[in-house]
Amino acid sequence: MRRTAPEIAQAAAEREKLVVEAETLAGTDPSAMHWKQASERMRTMVEEWKAMQRAQIRLDKPTENELWQRLASARNTFDKVRKAHFAQLEETRGAAKAEKEALVAEAEKLSTSTDWGTTAGAFKRLMDQWRRAGRASRSDDDALWERFRAAQDAFFEAKDRVAAEEDESYRPNLEVK
Repeated sequence: MRRTAPEIAQAAAEREKLVVEAETLAGTDPSAMHWKQASERMRTMVEEWKAMQRAQIRLDKPTENELWQRLASARNTFDKVRKAHFAQLEETRGAAKAEKEALVAEAEKLSTSTDWGTTAGAFKRLMDQWRRAGRASRSDDDALWERFRAAQDAFFEAKDRVAAEEDESYRPNLEVK
């Protein structure tokens, strides 16, 4: 079946629109990208392209090749940026994990201290450093936080126990007064 010039122009415009969307997606700032949705959309666009090739009007070879090269280039750029983004994110998370592991080790050393005032201040400083350390992966962060919190709780529970015992020892004097 012979296609008319307007039908061919419409098919070319639809593919051009798809290519422009892929190029725009590939050019998006990595820090502003919603990676899961963007990756899915990029896969969908390639599938849409293939479906257009099978079911719709075929374009002349030079136009088809030029548009396909642009789409493929956008997809390659997107993949490279995604890989670089996640590699950098992994590096940042690794550094945060290492820093938090050091903070946990320090907190665990302090957990048995009986120098209440100094150690309470040290725990406050450790907590400030924890907040500035950034995020590790969720599972690592959660596990490290549990250890940090357990060390902190052990110290403050011991401190509270000693304070309660001191209060109890002063109770007879208070009753006399």
